[in-house]
Amino acid sequence: MAQFDAQKVIAHLNQKWAGRGCASCGVSNWNIEGSTFQLMEFNAGSVIIGGPVIPVVAVTCLNCGNTVLVNALIAGAVARPGASTGQP
Repeated sequence: MAQFDAQKVIAHLNQKWAGRGCASCGVSNWNIEGSTFQLMEFNAGSVIIGGPVIPVVAVTCLNCGNTVLVNALIAGAVARPGASTGQP
C-alpha cells in the first residue's frame, strides 16, 4: 500500500485553491479523504493488466456534497512509481 500524506494535500490545496469556495454552492468547508483512490482506463468493463492508473484524492464539500478528485501525484500525497522514498 502506498504511503499517503494528507498534510501535503492540504498544503497543495491551500496554495492552489487559495480559499476558493465550492464550484456548486460557494461554501469553503471541505473534507479530504484519508486515502487515495484510482482511476483506470475504461475498456468495456474489462480490466487492462498493466494499463494506466491515476491516483486521486477525493475532496468533498461538507455543505452540498460536491466531490472533486485531485491528482495525488501532483498534490504530492503519494510518491511517483519508482521514486525513492528514502526508506529501506
